[in-house]
Amino acid sequence: MRKITFTMKKPTPAAAGWRGIGRRAVSEILREKLNTPAGYAFFVALALASAAIVARAGLSGGVLFVVLLVGIPLGLTVMLDLRFGIILLLIMAFLVLGMKRALSGIPLGLAMDALVAVMGFGLFVRQTKERDWSFAANPISRIIGVWILYTFLEVANPVAESRMAWVYTIRGTAGYMAMYFVVLYSLKSVKDVTLILKVWIALAFLGAFWGLYQEYVGLLPFEMQSVIDEGKMNLWIVNGHFRKFSFYSDPMVFGIVTSYSAILCFALARGAFSLFKRGLLFACGIFMSYAMLFSGTRAAYVLPGAALFFYAVLTAKKSVLLSSLMIGLVALVFLNIPSSNEHVRRFQSAFHPSDDASYKVRAQNQAFIQPYIQTHPFGGGLGSVGVWGQRFSPNSALAKFPPDSGYIRTAVEMGWIGLLLYFAFLYTVFHVGITDYHRIRDPRLKTYSAAMLTLLFTLLVANFPQEALIQFPTSLIIYVVIAIINKLPHFEGRMS
Repeated sequence: MRKITFTMKKPTPAAAGWRGIGRRAVSEILREKLNTPAGYAFFVALALASAAIVARAGLSGGVLFVVLLVGIPLGLTVMLDLRFGIILLLIMAFLVLGMKRALSGIPLGLAMDALVAVMGFGLFVRQTKERDWSFAANPISRIIGVWILYTFLEVANPVAESRMAWVYTIRGTAGYMAMYFVVLYSLKSVKDVTLILKVWIALAFLGAFWGLYQEYVGLLPFEMQSVIDEGKMNLWIVNGHFRKFSFYSDPMVFGIVTSYSAILCFALARGAFSLFKRGLLFACGIFMSYAMLFSGTRAAYVLPGAALFFYAVLTAKKSVLLSSLMIGLVALVFLNIPSSNEHVRRFQSAFHPSDDASYKVRAQNQAFIQPYIQTHPFGGGLGSVGVWGQRFSPNSALAKFPPDSGYIRTAVEMGWIGLLLYFAFLYTVFHVGITDYHRIRDPRLKTYSAAMLTLLFTLLVANFPQEALIQFPTSLIIYVVIAIINKLPHFEGRMS
């Protein structure tokens, strides 16, 4: 038998050279951490390039250059590690609006959209290899898929005034809802859930701290300038007190985010944790609740009561029911005690909406728009009201209509069919979540489940008097919460 031999083809000089460069680059970055002469030269070149760009394009150009330089490897990292991307996106959702005030001209909103797109692409790439969509084979995922499909079909709405408004609105309507699938896939253990909740509470605590800093120390120069430039000074002064907004877009968002984050702390504080952790959570909840008062957001004041009611009914524990009754009696007395304190009086007014002039205006607006909703089953199209309506179809009647409520916006833009579909989506989430809550036996998972369901109920209550679900960070948090609700039963029996 003839012997067969194989010979290895020698690489060409060019190929060998590129391989050598690659090995040296890996050594410089991973092993030496750029702590070499070549690394120093790289940073010097980077500094000179940044200086040249700033000299030609200004500070914004220099910042954009650095963002791109960091963004490319960061995007690759996020695509490869989706859990890291979720944490990064959560941090950005809390801080992006404050950063935009300090770094005007930088498209941070587009950077977040790009991050969401990269993570979605990363999930798709993984599935081309794994080909396992079983994680999404559940009722919640299916109804979310139907909702996303409906929002895309809205581009063909025959009565829509502008298609460009749809393009800008779909990013927040369907884009962040798609993050539900990324979170659902990425949650591999209860430790991942714990990490997300820790980051969430830490960011909310930081927001509460900054709100109190604004109250007792004052606004930073760029914060005050942004308020003046946007013409918000008179709008945010109520009875001589300037409502604080922390690093969020406005006082409403600050109040609602701080309120439901405090509720999260209180719900977790009843869990099977150490006394130190429970005490720390309770203290964080009190701190956030105090900071919330300075937002002047009456909708935020109502949320703890709604959360307490839902939590008591969900858990059906005697201790919780008795505590709720006692808190309710104390609150009833507090709400009817005369006070000269402006914060106390504004808090009390939140529970007497019929006496509030702004509430009467909202009720009139809702009564005015009802005939339109009834006669337009598919609505006026995404982006037909609010900012995008004023930008792309300023002469339309809907562009001048203030929805004031997330549900009214849905009904006006997507019709009564869209509103019914949205309610079907919410019903599915609660039906699945509550059923799973009563099936779960592990104390920590049960605590997480009760907290997430209570949070979701609270967010839906907040969305009635305000457009609470379309603002950062709530527009992301609600889908993180839904993904956690859906995933928790899968961790039963494996708590690693």
